[in-house]
Amino acid sequence: MSERVVIVSLTGASGAGYGLELLKGLDSCREDGILTTVIYNDTALSIMERETGAGIDDLKKLCDDLVHTDRMDHRYASGSNPFDSMAICPCSTSTAAKVHAGISDNLTTRCASVALKERRKLVLVVRETPLSTPVLRALYELSSWGVIVMPASPPFYNLGHVTVQEVQRSFAGRVMDLLDLEYPHTARYDPGTW
Repeated sequence: MSERVVIVSLTGASGAGYGLELLKGLDSCREDGILTTVIYNDTALSIMERETGAGIDDLKKLCDDLVHTDRMDHRYASGSNPFDSMAICPCSTSTAAKVHAGISDNLTTRCASVALKERRKLVLVVRETPLSTPVLRALYELSSWGVIVMPASPPFYNLGHVTVQEVQRSFAGRVMDLLDLEYPHTARYDPGTW
């Protein structure tokens, strides 16, 4: 079995449950050779604790490598150390703008820059509304460069009466689809049951 490395970056945007559910989904793929590196910052951790109750110890259990975004000496800061894909989830608009501008001032933006220059899959789960014109322009250009821009807009079909966590879990499944990974909790559109 060959291993695949997925980087998940948690930025200081609200919607930390999206990232947490994505990490849970990736954790369920470990037996399939999926290795997960999680990049976080202090604001992301604080928001994670407030919005989900999960803390640093919970994150450590869900990944193979947990690294603070200030660690610019990490191996994935170089394109010579390949990773398969990266998801920034949730992605603040500030982070998206930095990725667009090529600003690599922390490990998250540096890994995104590596993904761009090495033509690796990069998914931005943008969590803000409404979006300003400069952000929309940046996201448009990122998309034209091959970045998958996925606003945190969860599906509600086939869900019925569900919790916020279930909606976030289903959305995480769609992110996993984009990373070419199977996840049984993904809501699929089925007009016959909706």
